[in-house]
Parts: sequence; structure tokens; C-alpha cells
Amino acid sequence: MEKWVLQIINSENWEHVLTMVENNVGKRDIKIVALGPAVVPLFAQGSLRSAIEDLIGKGLKLEICSVSIKKAGLEKAIPPQGSTLKPGLLAISDDVKAGYMYFAIG
Repeated sequence: MEKWVLQIINSENWEHVLTMVENNVGKRDIKIVALGPAVVPLFAQGSLRSAIEDLIGKGLKLEICSVSIKKAGLEKAIPPQGSTLKPGLLAISDDVKAGYMYFAIG
């Protein structure tokens, strides 16, 4: 099975990323690494968080950059259920070493 790691930095790209994941989850091993401003909407209750948690239930893996969380002042906020926290660039580096194909979504 192909393994993809999708990097997202800009929060306005979440809709595009979700479409890519919805069309491929279950067919590929997919991981999203959220960095920078893209981490902020993940901590708000709403449709994005619900969609992410549903996709995690279908096999998506989500890693949220712990450095970006701290920079945004979200250290005490609760991340989406099933997500993991790790420095984003380290997560991507580890994923590439583990055989994931890397895609930067902006």
C-alpha cells in the first residue's frame, strides 16, 4: 500500500486536503502533518475538527506540530481525538525515512 504524508501550513488549504484524504483513505496509508497557522483551526469545535476525527476513525493519521501549538498559545487546548503531537519537521523527516511519499500542500 502506498504511504503518503501531507504537509499543511496554511489553514485555507484544509478543504483541499480533506478532499484528497476523503478520496484516498483506505486505499493508501495517509498521514497529515499540520504546521504553523494550519494547527489553529484543529482546536476549534466545528466541521473541520469533526471531519478530521471521522477520517481518523477511517485510518487517517494526524500529527500536529508541537512547536506550532506552543507558538499559537494552544498548549492547554485539547487536540482532535486520535491525533499525536510532535515537532512537525521531525515528523515529516521520520515519515520520509519510513517510506512515506511527501506532499507539501502549502
